[in-house]
Amino acid sequence: MMFILRRFVHKAVAIPESDTASDKELPLFGDSEKTKHVIGHVPLPPSESWTQHRKLPFVVKLIFLLCALAFTSFSGQSIMNYATVGYNAFLRSSKAHDHVVCSQKVNVDQAISISAPPITEPPVGAKLLERNGWEATCSSSADKDHNCSLAIHPNGSATYWQSANVSKGAGHWIVIDLKKQYKVHSLRMEPRNEIGGSVRKHRVEVATENGKWDLVALGTWREDDGSTKYATFEPRSAQFVRLAVVDTAQDQNFVAIGDINIYDVDTIPSPVDRGGRWNITLDFPLVPVTAFMDPRTQRLITMSADGRNNFHSPSDHPTFSATWDPKNGIIEEKTLDATGHDMFCPGTSFDESGRVIVTGGSTPRAFSIYNSTTNTWSTPENKTTHRPMTLQIPRGYQGQTFLPNGKTFIIGGTWSGNAGDHRDGELYDPTTGAWKILKNIKADFINMTVSQSCNPPREDTACYVYEWQQHHAWLFAWKNDSIFHAGPSKKMNWIFTTPTDGDVKDGGFRKDGDSGFADGDAVCGITSMYDAENGVILTAGGAPNYHYWFDKTQRNPTDNHRQEATSNAFEIKLGGVEPGNVVRPKKVAPMSHQRIFANAVILPNGETFVVGGQSKGEPFYDETWQPVPEIYSPETKKWRQVARHSIPRVYHSWAILLPDATVLVGGGGLNRPETDHYDAQIYQPAYLFTPDGKSTVEQPKIMTTDKRIYNVGDKIMITTNVEVDGASLIRYSATTHSLNNDMRRIKLTVATEGNASDKKYSVKIPIDPGVTLPGYWMLFVLQNGVPSHADTVQILAK
Repeated sequence: MMFILRRFVHKAVAIPESDTASDKELPLFGDSEKTKHVIGHVPLPPSESWTQHRKLPFVVKLIFLLCALAFTSFSGQSIMNYATVGYNAFLRSSKAHDHVVCSQKVNVDQAISISAPPITEPPVGAKLLERNGWEATCSSSADKDHNCSLAIHPNGSATYWQSANVSKGAGHWIVIDLKKQYKVHSLRMEPRNEIGGSVRKHRVEVATENGKWDLVALGTWREDDGSTKYATFEPRSAQFVRLAVVDTAQDQNFVAIGDINIYDVDTIPSPVDRGGRWNITLDFPLVPVTAFMDPRTQRLITMSADGRNNFHSPSDHPTFSATWDPKNGIIEEKTLDATGHDMFCPGTSFDESGRVIVTGGSTPRAFSIYNSTTNTWSTPENKTTHRPMTLQIPRGYQGQTFLPNGKTFIIGGTWSGNAGDHRDGELYDPTTGAWKILKNIKADFINMTVSQSCNPPREDTACYVYEWQQHHAWLFAWKNDSIFHAGPSKKMNWIFTTPTDGDVKDGGFRKDGDSGFADGDAVCGITSMYDAENGVILTAGGAPNYHYWFDKTQRNPTDNHRQEATSNAFEIKLGGVEPGNVVRPKKVAPMSHQRIFANAVILPNGETFVVGGQSKGEPFYDETWQPVPEIYSPETKKWRQVARHSIPRVYHSWAILLPDATVLVGGGGLNRPETDHYDAQIYQPAYLFTPDGKSTVEQPKIMTTDKRIYNVGDKIMITTNVEVDGASLIRYSATTHSLNNDMRRIKLTVATEGNASDKKYSVKIPIDPGVTLPGYWMLFVLQNGVPSHADTVQILAK
């Protein structure tokens, strides 16, 4: 098994003092009742903090500090090699040790707070709690004038808690006793960046009884910017909140916190029948806009832009990236600078070898490939010119797909590159290293009709605002070297890349053949090829335009606006239709909610999970966001609403299937603090719980497969730990801007090999590479609808 993310955290167990573990060995999740939560931290050689000496006047101390910081920045010294040992070192009991009593009255420095503007805003719908009577305990304090009660002091960040310097094997933590239970939803932390010791890697836990901790958030905050930090999670009842510091900016051996606040909400959502649950929040040091899972390492790689919370275009600056390792919970930031490519708003797709092809975006002609074998980015060389390959047509927001013949196709795009509405089809051939324009595949074929009239109507032309027409194309590689263009334009097409200059044929409209009900253009709606063998594609939602408001600064109900998103849903079946002929979609039950900028994930049982979105789509605004996800059943052709979540996921959000059959939902924003979401949440579908939703179920396990690499048409031999009755393949995928053309599922027929008690089975991979698109796939087995953790297999075209 290549993925060991285990679910259902929540009981923190003390670890014997002799137990130590490095960052790379720390488990993130464990089964309930059995879990040890291990948190790595940065142990350091013992030393004294200069702030322990209180005899210097404040101004002299400040000058001394600045000199010390300057010396440190130029000395190049590092203590990264000390980063080992885990959680229990600083969580051996719920009592504070080696600290000044934090509930006593103390003298406070009259320092001026040096603050930075927040990089994000308080959670939607949450209330800031009054800190009356709260008490704080902590791992240590440098002295009484910087004891941990100052982290919750009425003077805010004008005062601060500073821990003592710690030796190897120790760490930092602070526990806040709220004195009664609240419906806790978020922790806000103000660093003291000018002092140093800013919290970076961290964990947040809550408890109704001190010492019985539930993990609610973990991750890495951005460092050294002095900005306010949040850890927001699904609300739960708690009296105690603990912030555990895994490491600090620049790996300093103390921590300094100016202020800690807690937010609560009025109500905690009630459980939903077959609604699943939301688990922990992952905090990222950036706003993650693009995401994909490395099929070899099982690490999730996210990217923002040339800024952690903003973007520029055109740009050839590096891309900020953050990688989450589910095996230990660690999130590390990295700057991607090898290819001079700002990979914001790009095209994405996986190829047969598991490489991720990233095209255009803020650097509109750039072309980069991620190689998971070497964990590196590169730009291929044009084998004719021997220069780095670039796109022929600059673009961002394009549609992109990998093809069974090993080539990659892109079409359309907007805003980036000044190419207007003429971003025709291009084809990348890895054998030549070149992109070629296919002159017969015009971008006009995928045009959407822009809604230009005001609502309410007006007679003048002031309502005309140019809107994009050729973005985020839904492209599905299919049989006979064809691509089916399913939208988001209401007009559909067949695209062929094998003729020298390509070809396009009419695919019909998204219109029900029986009722005549027709879909409109569905910008940033969702798609799901949940039954690839029969070519069944689910489409849902979307809106006629990218922007709802004509003037986004004027958003009152009477102000000029366009049409809202729809809840329309259709099934498009390619099976039985000769590529090039008109396809006749079927209207199915609409979603319960109107959505644009939502995201869809195919689950191992064939259902489609749809999350987030809003009814009035406006980039960088969360108003009208939809907190209730829903799931489409291919059996009933209907939707059911599931457990609601509390963090808006709209424009620039994403969702992706994890190999343990859970879903990670994250991102949103990248332009306004009010709507920048530096986090992701794990959703656990109902199939992981008993029918009453109160207990978890045991997932079946794949014990062995006969190989790791297969050809289309091969059999996969599987041994399991229990008898199973189903199996499926789901392709690894990359996603951004509500678009995921990689994602598809194949339902497999399970054949018993030998006696049932042997628990040996075979499944046959469909032979057509237009169905089984070559690449890496997650292999699941199911028992009574409960999926296993996935085994990763690579499937090659013959």
